[in-house]
Amino acid sequence: MKRKRQISGSGPEVDSCPRKCNINDKDHISKLPDDVLHTIVSLLSMRDAVHTSVLSRRWKNMYAYMSNLEFDWHDIISTPADSTPGTVCKRKVRYFLARLERFLACHLGTKVVSFKVSCCFGNTYAGQINDWISFAIGKGVENLDLAFTCDKPAERIDWRIIDYYHFPNQLLLHGEESKLRHLSLRSCTLQSDFFDRFSTLSTLVLCDVNLAGHVEPHIFSSCSNLECLTLQWCFGLERLCIGDSLRCLKVLVVSLCEGLKGIELSATNLTSFQYKGDDIELSFQRVPNLGELYVMMKDTDVVSTFAQLEKELPHVKSMTVAKSRARWNR
Repeated sequence: MKRKRQISGSGPEVDSCPRKCNINDKDHISKLPDDVLHTIVSLLSMRDAVHTSVLSRRWKNMYAYMSNLEFDWHDIISTPADSTPGTVCKRKVRYFLARLERFLACHLGTKVVSFKVSCCFGNTYAGQINDWISFAIGKGVENLDLAFTCDKPAERIDWRIIDYYHFPNQLLLHGEESKLRHLSLRSCTLQSDFFDRFSTLSTLVLCDVNLAGHVEPHIFSSCSNLECLTLQWCFGLERLCIGDSLRCLKVLVVSLCEGLKGIELSATNLTSFQYKGDDIELSFQRVPNLGELYVMMKDTDVVSTFAQLEKELPHVKSMTVAKSRARWNR
């Protein structure tokens, strides 16, 4: 006989025994088509996607079809990165490599849309990193995001200890063969002879990148589809010229690039330009659609610089000129 209890007051009686679940309830989600389940899994984080493998036999390998892959050092290595930038425990590196490579070996999908890796090691493990890039390119990756340091460049004391990874331009496909649309590189060396291997990009972000070789001012002239270009903490570039070949470029950000002495802009579709760094020569030749301008230099005379730019660019709607004496150079 079931005992019944009554909630205080004159309310109705409530059964003290919880209602039993119907063991015949159907799992409607698992009956969805594979392509739908693959889409659902791709919306999850890597960790949550792998956890779905325990749901049922149908879900066991569903995570292996993910099209958005992200491997973050801080997610895989539970302990913080070593306190000294440029140094990292080899045991942690081996663990990170094993986890990442095990996942790639199990990947069953035919397409990778996004491939992101953030780690704390560089060219010492170039062979393994090259294999990751080859994997992503072979799967038709569209968004490639690679970071090889875990520290902040602004807080870095000794830049010489950073093991800069040498990015292999030759692994990227030529011209229309490439599906790559977005490329972000952090803490690596990039040879300037990338030419048409970057021609399909619409977004390019270079942070803490050493531009090596004979670096021409028109180094990005082959990036004819580029819409957004960001250069931060880069070095090796003395002058930057943005010409008519970059007809699609709308946003240009240049920040804290040591050794840069001048920027020349002649981009008819450029709408936003931001510069932060040493006092340099800025030349605006043809920028009829420029609507936003932000300039911060070390020792510039804010009033005279603003007046000069306002006279030279009367059509710019939002213009900011600022001065900073912060330590920027490495």
